[in-house]
Amino acid sequence: MPLGSLTRLQSLLLKSLLDLLVALAWACWNRLRASQEEHRARALEQQRSVLRLETRRVNRFPTVVAVLLSQPGMEHRVLRALGGRATLRFASTWAELQQVVAYMAPSAIVADPAADWRGDPEQHLALFSDEWRLPVILYTTLTPQIAGVLLRLGAHRISHVIFHRLDDAPHRFVDAIDWDRGGPPLLAA
Repeated sequence: MPLGSLTRLQSLLLKSLLDLLVALAWACWNRLRASQEEHRARALEQQRSVLRLETRRVNRFPTVVAVLLSQPGMEHRVLRALGGRATLRFASTWAELQQVVAYMAPSAIVADPAADWRGDPEQHLALFSDEWRLPVILYTTLTPQIAGVLLRLGAHRISHVIFHRLDDAPHRFVDAIDWDRGGPPLLAA
């Protein structure tokens, strides 16, 4: 075999190996970053036993939305989408959400089944959607565990499912809420 074709073959193999190393490094970097985000979220969760974003009560909007979410980033997205259009009431457990719903009679519920596994999310979501006939919007991250929950909840009257970081643009939340006549109120400029 001539020396020129052997170096060409070697350079092709070397280039392929470098491409593989770059792809592997990129995958490891993404996995490390996700692991660090999860570690930070767990540390924050352990640091604060109850996560509350809303400390003031603003009743200037007729539409009330009860919210139970598992991650601060999800709460930020809901605040960005609905904060200027509805009165948001955040809860940290399913039991607390049930109290908010009983006290406030919200127009809708935005909930993440992964927010409080100990609180039996399926039972609460069935109660809200089937018995109390409230519009329930599930806002969650797509995981194998959540996929199983979504399949079981398919028999209930769940209005919408929005996936965090996949299809959680502000208009998705606005479109999911029944605003009673004429659409959502406009945001102030």
